[in-house]
Amino acid sequence: MPISIAVCDDEKIVCEQIKRMIHALNEDCAVNTYSSGTSLLAANKTYDIYFLDIQMSGINGVETAKKIRKAETHFESVIIFITALREYMESAFDVKAFHYLIKPVNEDKFKSVFSRAVYDCRKGKAGNEKFILIKNGNAHQKIFLHDILYIESQNKKVIIHGTDRVTESYSTLREIEKNMDDSFFRCHRCYLVNMRHVKRYTAAAVWVKNGDEILLAQKKYTEFVKAYMAFTKSGGLSPFPEKRRYDD
Repeated sequence: MPISIAVCDDEKIVCEQIKRMIHALNEDCAVNTYSSGTSLLAANKTYDIYFLDIQMSGINGVETAKKIRKAETHFESVIIFITALREYMESAFDVKAFHYLIKPVNEDKFKSVFSRAVYDCRKGKAGNEKFILIKNGNAHQKIFLHDILYIESQNKKVIIHGTDRVTESYSTLREIEKNMDDSFFRCHRCYLVNMRHVKRYTAAAVWVKNGDEILLAQKKYTEFVKAYMAFTKSGGLSPFPEKRRYDD
């Protein structure tokens, strides 16, 4: 299944470096380069994967990504930001960025991120995206895993907090957890969080991208950090721990 890729950076040398690394890893990819977000959007083409520089003259990478997301109707592309400054990374959550690469781009890091991006892209295009079926009243509802922010246990129900809606079902976290992938972590007896959407964390709490705060059990903190670091290394987007450094 061929993959189409756009590389957008106002530094020509960076565009050529990314293009070279892509072809070294996957010759089947079709790569087009752009020197600005304006020229990329004006081309009126859709791509499976986008590499976007954040700091570009005119429309920046984040705004370019927002316009790309707004135009998407079915398949959601993979967006990877390229930047020299980490301070812009929080904006990446607003456009569901897959990852970010710090300049100068490390080839080993690029290989890890790109390989995962291609895998996720092909999986999504093939229609194999994972989902759960839950009973909601008299009907069964399909919910894609990537759309779940976190799941909360309350009395005899589970409350599924999604990116666009909240759904309740009579079940238990234990039963729901059986159907989740390795992006989900049981951070508390009452909460199962999707690490795709974690925005920041402390030793006592986790915040997801809509601003909701979830309890993080003290005995789970070290395990959570290890699981999250493993998740980010395999292609997730890492948040920044708040006012505390982990020592594991």
